[in-house]
Amino acid sequence: MEQREHHKRELLFLIGFLIMFLIIFVIAFLNLKRGVPVFGISGLPYIVEDMIIIVLSFIAIIKVVWHIIFY
Repeated sequence: MEQREHHKRELLFLIGFLIMFLIIFVIAFLNLKRGVPVFGISGLPYIVEDMIIIVLSFIAIIKVVWHIIFY
């Protein structure tokens, strides 16, 4: 019973991460289309900043989905 509860909490935690990374991905994608940086890091063009955030968010989404499916 305790093991099942643990897996349920872990799954809810991972789904929360999935939603968070999806929101970050969408924000970066929309800001890329608008030509606005997400954080406004000085010295970095908005395209580079937004693309880095999009790529890292996509990798994080894949990793979370992988973890949900195979563990």
